[in-house]
Amino acid sequence: MENTLSMTTAWQEAEEMRKSGNFEAAFPIFMENFKANANESSLWRAIHCARKMGDYETALALIEENKSMISTSQALKSQFCWLKYDFIIDKNKKSGCWESVLKASEEILEMTTDINDLLFKLALFTAIDAAKKLNDWQKVLELTEIIGPEKLPAEGEVYKGKKILSYRERWFYARLNALFEVQLYEECRELSLEAIKQYPRRLEFCRRGALCKMMLGKYGEAEEELQAISRMRGCPWYIVADLAKLRFNVGSFNGALDAAFKATLMHGELQSKVNLFTLIAKIQLVLGNSESAKNHAILACAIRKNLNWKFNEEITQLSLRFGIGDNVPLPNVAVKVCENEWRNQSEGDSVKIDNTACSNEPIKTGLQGIITSIVDNRPFTFISRADNNQKVYAKISDIPEDLRLSGAEVEFDLVESFDKLKNKKSVRATNIRSIQVEQAVA
Repeated sequence: MENTLSMTTAWQEAEEMRKSGNFEAAFPIFMENFKANANESSLWRAIHCARKMGDYETALALIEENKSMISTSQALKSQFCWLKYDFIIDKNKKSGCWESVLKASEEILEMTTDINDLLFKLALFTAIDAAKKLNDWQKVLELTEIIGPEKLPAEGEVYKGKKILSYRERWFYARLNALFEVQLYEECRELSLEAIKQYPRRLEFCRRGALCKMMLGKYGEAEEELQAISRMRGCPWYIVADLAKLRFNVGSFNGALDAAFKATLMHGELQSKVNLFTLIAKIQLVLGNSESAKNHAILACAIRKNLNWKFNEEITQLSLRFGIGDNVPLPNVAVKVCENEWRNQSEGDSVKIDNTACSNEPIKTGLQGIITSIVDNRPFTFISRADNNQKVYAKISDIPEDLRLSGAEVEFDLVESFDKLKNKKSVRATNIRSIQVEQAVA
């Protein structure tokens, strides 16, 4: 009887020590009690103390030795899950073994049934982050389907005086990225609008919606949305770079350059803008500014070489075109050559809206020419006129499918168009068709 009372008193003292954070002193008492009684409460506390002490090996050994008890106790399962999170997941995160992180996180999710539990949320978003690291966007979609945003906290907590993203916002980010990456643009657009309603100041949600418009071929609407976002306070440089890329892809080269130069001067690390400098080089090539194109290609090469990054296809082609070898300057030297040009020419968005109506009546008919090139995912091309070698803008949608070939000989008419970038009327090809056999023979 006396021994029982003594053990009970010691257990109670150990519990007080555990609650006050003195895990080292409490652990041996709980272990002694568990060995004497094989009770769940002492085992739970012993594992908890070992985990809090950072003695993960001991905690894992206790779990391994008492599997039968673990399988029937939700409290012990919870301790096991926390151990997986604190030790196994953390260790694999540090080593970059994201497959193991994903596996351990999913195991926790299988054992944790309460969606309101903190561990459930931690495991879910750890699994999502691991899937993103692995570029497994289908897995991200599966994970975000486990719980809807309405069941997650809408407001973020304050950590060290700074408000962090809420779980609901993180869910939207993950789901939108995954939908976009698997090319479900309609669904992604719809979800982005829902996210914007709840978080109108989150420019990333607005950006994702605009990019979906672009991928759906609604270039004018996408440009308008990106322009609107670029005027918002706190707009990051890469959204302005998105605008530059969109304009380049639709053939608005001067407007693309304006936006690209603006993005270069916005806050952001030089290395993060390496693809922007590559884009500027491509734009300047099209506009005939070879010296500027070369300078920006050198800058992009210098950044990649300095960081030991691989050269992608675009920068490889540019380096070959300009004869850029291995002997490139350091990035902080190469950038100085380009900076003056950015400041001199970046006056903001030069696009002006003009309400001048354009007639759909042909200006000229029966012209002939050759389609210069057809580029995947680019909605426009040019036709080189046979009579004067001038290039005429043409929409891919206006060209019959069997003629959408580089070098195809076509007949076409000219109609009025309006160049928003130059704020003046222009022309474009329409009624594009095959050259009639008798005309070709003649």
